[in-house]
Amino acid sequence: MNEVLVVDKLEFEVRRSPRRKTLGLTVDRAGELVVHSPETASEAELHKWVERKLLWVHQKLLRKEVNSGGVHRLEIVSGESIAYLGQNYRLKIVKDQTTPLQFDGQWFLLREDDRLDAPRHFQAWYQDAGAEWLDERVRFWEPKVGKAASKIVVSDLGFRWGSCGKNCVLHFNWRLLQLPVFLVDYVVAHELVHLHERNHTPTFWRILGRVLPDWKERKDALSHRSAEMLWCTDGDDANTRIEE
Repeated sequence: MNEVLVVDKLEFEVRRSPRRKTLGLTVDRAGELVVHSPETASEAELHKWVERKLLWVHQKLLRKEVNSGGVHRLEIVSGESIAYLGQNYRLKIVKDQTTPLQFDGQWFLLREDDRLDAPRHFQAWYQDAGAEWLDERVRFWEPKVGKAASKIVVSDLGFRWGSCGKNCVLHFNWRLLQLPVFLVDYVVAHELVHLHERNHTPTFWRILGRVLPDWKERKDALSHRSAEMLWCTDGDDANTRIEE
């Protein structure tokens, strides 16, 4: 019977070897997750190590999902629909402008010479736009939750919308900027509540319910929006592995 380790609702098959000295992690072609472990490593040790690698895991799973056609990839053509804060705008390819990508309030304008790098430019734009805007939303919710973040970081979190890190640092996925504000607010409130309670315990959900009474409806709506998202990521579908 295979040994299975569950971390963040993901199942990892544990393969132990008496000859192995280090820990390793593989995301294979099918998206199966395998932890390669010394014979003597404890479950607690494996759990802690895998937790530190979750961002890497989610990023690799996302790339595999994109390659399989399971999520929306960016098409670099004029007229492509691009979402920003729940509203759809159109992409226009232009010949001359000073920066690779601009948003004028009606159109996303992409310089023709930068089409090949469009995914990177969109990610950078969302991260830049998101840093200031998400900071405002966090400050709005802080007094309601009764906790304050020390820092806001917007980056690529793969399939994760947000996470609560050490020293009260909140991490948010740049893809959040495509969602309607009421769904972004759910993620912001959710991560702020983690400053009260790190795990999803009854206490966590009770605090969230006090702050956001309709959190269940927002959570359900968020889960149904994932397939519509623009993921802007590239990658191969070969086996991916890390060792430590």
